[in-house]
Amino acid sequence: MNPVEEFRDLIRDSSPIDLVHGCGLVAEAGGYDGARDILADQFDTLAMNVDGSDLVGVVRSLRDDLGFDGDRQNYDDPANSMLQLVIERRRGLPILLAVVVREVCRRRGIPTAIIGMPGHVLVSDGNEEPTFVDAFHSSHPLTRGGAQGLYESMTGLTNFEDRFLDPIAPRAVLWRILNNLLSRYRRTGDIANVRWVMKLRSAFPEAEAEVDREFARLMGPLN
Repeated sequence: MNPVEEFRDLIRDSSPIDLVHGCGLVAEAGGYDGARDILADQFDTLAMNVDGSDLVGVVRSLRDDLGFDGDRQNYDDPANSMLQLVIERRRGLPILLAVVVREVCRRRGIPTAIIGMPGHVLVSDGNEEPTFVDAFHSSHPLTRGGAQGLYESMTGLTNFEDRFLDPIAPRAVLWRILNNLLSRYRRTGDIANVRWVMKLRSAFPEAEAEVDREFARLMGPLN
């Protein structure tokens, strides 16, 4: 089975999703053969080399000891959406850095949740009074008020809602990763890459949006 078919089965299955496995399938569909095996080795190494007994400590170690940071200079480079390249380069988008943090914490027995604010992604420790971290910018812990302030400073909006700090499931994480890639490839007119991204997106109910139907009409069958 090719990675596109495997990804579709993964999304359509009602079982819990292994997020790293899903990210590996995205990379393999994009031409990076063996990405899932590479990721397994990379996370084994990271888990052994990262310090920290809580979320903030892990993010601090990833940034200060191992050099992870957000890629501000080439933000929309597709490499920033390929998990194995993010680990290799120590640079990535907020959502991919959140995946790195989540997986390292999981392997160290530290509970976390990915928070999908509109326009940005944080990681939370999931406590009743949660601490949030913006791994793209720093390891500084944020309260709810701090997270709201970050949202307002980044967007210029004052429409913050508490639900913006709700955790998002692995399916939603993968959906957002694919949307980032689609936006990049559409903007550069890279139709070949638009096609494989849309093939993956076709597994999601959200892909019934008008823009996806239009792309499918223009480019022919996705199978």
